[in-house]
Amino acid sequence: MKSLLLSVGRIFPLTLILVFLNGCAQKPKETDTRPAAMVQADLEKELSLKAERRDLEEVRRQIPEEKKQANDELALLLRVMGEVKSRPDDVHSLYQQIVQKRRNEFRSKVSRLRENFNKQERTRRDEFMTKQKSVRDEYKRTRVDRKKNAEFYGQRERDRQDFFAQEKDRRKEFESELTMQSKDFDAYMASKQKEFDEQLKMYRQRYENRAKESKSK
Repeated sequence: MKSLLLSVGRIFPLTLILVFLNGCAQKPKETDTRPAAMVQADLEKELSLKAERRDLEEVRRQIPEEKKQANDELALLLRVMGEVKSRPDDVHSLYQQIVQKRRNEFRSKVSRLRENFNKQERTRRDEFMTKQKSVRDEYKRTRVDRKKNAEFYGQRERDRQDFFAQEKDRRKEFESELTMQSKDFDAYMASKQKEFDEQLKMYRQRYENRAKESKSK
């Protein structure tokens, strides 16, 4: 297996191999409830690279079962390019299938993050409104003068304004981080596409040269 990776490495950058493996192999971090941190924790691993060189089987043992299929497809792509037997168009199609799966996974994570955030946002709002109502109902059971009434309801209004201002900032932070991570992911995948296109161009030349050699025999 090591010899396979070393031979393939001459025609296919190691970074392209690891972009699909590393996101699956990392251990989950401790939960941080800040909006930006929640986005970063779930999406940053899509962009990171491993610095270590590992045998493919050693990496696979660290990957959850549901993620191994995509890595098997990547290994197939590497093997195909190493053997120079498949048509370049078929190699390109295989690569695009892998990329599309990664994009779908990323979009699913973004969708899940937004869904969870919206759910938490609703929960916080409902809890706040319920608490406010409870405080008002309790206050109405007591007899107080007009001045204290004004102070009480004035404080309730300030609490309401503070709460929704904080929620607005929280939403803004969440959306900003999500947008940034999405742009980074798109830029990263575009760079990998460019890298692959360069390698495919060399592969196509080798494939055509081999075809010419076969005809001349």
